[in-house]
Amino acid sequence: MSNLLKNNAYHILGLDTSATQRDIQKRAKDIIKFLQIDDVPEYDLDLGVFESFRTENSVKDAVQKLTSPKKQIKDYFFWFNIADDVDQQAVGILRKKDPEGAIRVWEHNADGDSTKAMFYKKNLALLYCILLFKEDNKRYLKQSLQIWHELINSSKFWTAFNKIYKHNDELNTDQEIILDFQKQSASFLSDLYTEISNTLSDGSYIAEFTKTFNLRGEKTEKVVMAPIFQEITEAVEKLEMIKVAEKGDLNKETAGQIKQYISKIQECCNKLIDLGLYDDSQSKTIRDRAAAAIRSIVLDIHNNLDDMPKAEQLLKIAIQFVGTSGMENKLKQDLDQFEKNKKFLDTIAPIMTLMNEKKFEEAITLIEQKKTESKDPEFKLAMDSKKKEAVTMYAVIEFLDAKKLFDAGNYDGASPRLQKSASIVYDNIEIFDVDKSVIDSWLETIKNNVKILTSENANQVNEVHNKMLKKLDEAFDERWEQMAMKILINSYYYVGLGWVIKKKKTPNVVSTIIRWYVIIGIIWLIGIIIWLIGIIIW
Repeated sequence: MSNLLKNNAYHILGLDTSATQRDIQKRAKDIIKFLQIDDVPEYDLDLGVFESFRTENSVKDAVQKLTSPKKQIKDYFFWFNIADDVDQQAVGILRKKDPEGAIRVWEHNADGDSTKAMFYKKNLALLYCILLFKEDNKRYLKQSLQIWHELINSSKFWTAFNKIYKHNDELNTDQEIILDFQKQSASFLSDLYTEISNTLSDGSYIAEFTKTFNLRGEKTEKVVMAPIFQEITEAVEKLEMIKVAEKGDLNKETAGQIKQYISKIQECCNKLIDLGLYDDSQSKTIRDRAAAAIRSIVLDIHNNLDDMPKAEQLLKIAIQFVGTSGMENKLKQDLDQFEKNKKFLDTIAPIMTLMNEKKFEEAITLIEQKKTESKDPEFKLAMDSKKKEAVTMYAVIEFLDAKKLFDAGNYDGASPRLQKSASIVYDNIEIFDVDKSVIDSWLETIKNNVKILTSENANQVNEVHNKMLKKLDEAFDERWEQMAMKILINSYYYVGLGWVIKKKKTPNVVSTIIRWYVIIGIIWLIGIIIWLIGIIIW
């Protein structure tokens, strides 16, 4: 139930906000005396909505809250201000268990923006909110949100509230505390509607609040959003673990798992839609992650199983989950490429066969032949994309083979293979969307840095190298450019590193350098293997 209303200190003590510290202490003692003889007293503003809220502990907590400036102002704001005959008339009607009658009294007197009218409105909004804990009433919801929005966004209301609060405040609350509460008031209000939503099991209350105020409170995040995000995260993590290619086919069991996890994500997204939180920034982030996980499976199916229909079906599902335009554009590009692949499927098929058999030189030759034979600009673009892929994969295979020799200490055997992997990329640099002069300057920097490598400057050289790789990650969204340039830079790097290890015989230098390259090598080998698993073969 509500912390703001049910456990409001003034509510617990059966007082309105005009109560003095003396009134508070006296009422607390009176209630405890009654409770000690198992008699629970009732007061005019109890309203019969909440149960079991007046206990010795809650009374003591209430007194403590009303002696703390930060806690008092919050409970003061979220309780009734009974200031004149109109308020007394409404309370008298509430005493007779006629909330609609009290609503009519405050509504009748709430026209305009006078101080009295604004505080009648606040009492009215509070009454609506309390009654909502008892019944689902969309009129109360709409009217309460309308009033709260008007008041919280009214400088005139806050000026009046500040004045009246200070008049009743015996704690000499600092002005900064009052201003801080004003800033957080909408967030506290969000928590109140979250509590109502949970009580009624109706997400529309959060959705309507979000639509009206365009914000969410801490309770909305922790109680509502966090469990939904956790469910999505668990489903996404399971999708990310699925490696279709390792099993050789998309069997019934794996297909069933994919369907189950996607259904869970869809179910959670529907909850976010119902709550009006689907387009929240956090929701968009986790939706993008879900779309990326499905995309990974799509590429696995497409690249390794050649199941175009299933891959296309899943890709269209992934597009439904995207949260940002960047991810949406990426998936739409994938879909466009699928369409082009279908158009040129007969021509591309033998190229894909050669690439799957790791006959990359033959594949590149065939691509150039097909380009020469065709006058279709769209086909030529498709062939350029396929060549970019073939060149990159060819270089990757050479690099991985060279790296095995390097790790085994066979630097003489590794060097020509590393040079070959670099040449494969560099000789075809024109097909990649990169600035050749920048790449040339980086390669020259690598060669110069590695030549002067010692145990003393190893960290600095390593830092320069890592900065280059980081810039590649930032510069390219397309994986072929990113991957090919990493192969080029790392090939140059390991050629130089092998030369240094051979030439510099000082034991300390050699051992330091070897430890260093082993660590780096392991990291990048893992990275390249991950790239290979998710590689795109259009």
